[in-house]
Amino acid sequence: MTAADFLNTVQQTLAPATVADVDAAMLRARIEAGWASIPTRFGAGAQAVLATLAPGFAAHVATKLNAQAGLATALPRLRLDDLFIAYWTGQGDAVAIAAFERDFATVIDRVVARFHRIPADELRQRLRIKLFVAAPGAAARVLEYAGFGFLENWLKVTAARCFVDIARAMPAATDALDESEVLDLPASSDPKLVHLRAEIAAVVKVAFASGVEALPDRARTYLRHVYVDKLTLDQIAALHHVHRATVARILAQARETLMAQTRTRMREQLRVEDDGLASAVAMIDSQFDLSLSRVLSPSSQPAPTGSAISPVPEPKPK
Repeated sequence: MTAADFLNTVQQTLAPATVADVDAAMLRARIEAGWASIPTRFGAGAQAVLATLAPGFAAHVATKLNAQAGLATALPRLRLDDLFIAYWTGQGDAVAIAAFERDFATVIDRVVARFHRIPADELRQRLRIKLFVAAPGAAARVLEYAGFGFLENWLKVTAARCFVDIARAMPAATDALDESEVLDLPASSDPKLVHLRAEIAAVVKVAFASGVEALPDRARTYLRHVYVDKLTLDQIAALHHVHRATVARILAQARETLMAQTRTRMREQLRVEDDGLASAVAMIDSQFDLSLSRVLSPSSQPAPTGSAISPVPEPKPK
């Protein structure tokens, strides 16, 4: 498909009011310039992708034009190349997501630096999900970019709002595990039994949380995606540019390793054999999903000293 063919497809989808308001010559100039810039900016492979996505992308561009108030004055600010990368990533394509993150790496790094009391990897993963993973029945957030003005500016605002939400959730720290969910011990008013229950519960909580912390970073990230972010294997694979089978294998190994490490830590702390741990370990296993969601969620992390938000002023242009 040529730029002229693409323009014709867009024009066929425009609302009558938009057609009346648009400057046809200006629209043609913006479409042709943007079309030519896409393979230059995102690589030759983007041209082949564009040919495949062209019908849907044309409808997407027409929707943005139809929705733009004051189109006659806004049209010179139309950014077809930015609209393309937003549309491409909005389809969940791993190659597109990688291209987006390369193109906007500096922008994302600057916003991440303003929230330096929160782990950078956590912020980047949350932003990925915010932008590229669509909720059931909804479109990916990146598709909300209007196409007028730089995508970079829209990304800065969206990332900052996402990170503020994470920061606000952090002070609400909760126990990683609740003893009623990991122990099969009867309630009792006997002070000795109450003390024993609390002691065992504390060991179980620490053992499980320590086991999670000891996992490789990638395994912990994939577990967070499953048990906190509620992503599917296909969505995780797309986010991290790996095969679905790789995600499944790492998750299975992580669960097996986590249970083994938890059992070892409990045995060392309580000084009992595996038979004596059977009840607690079985209960942890039955509550694995809930336990992991609590351990891995931002609200389960210790609240940092002072504000979680510490803006770093961006350098003034010279």
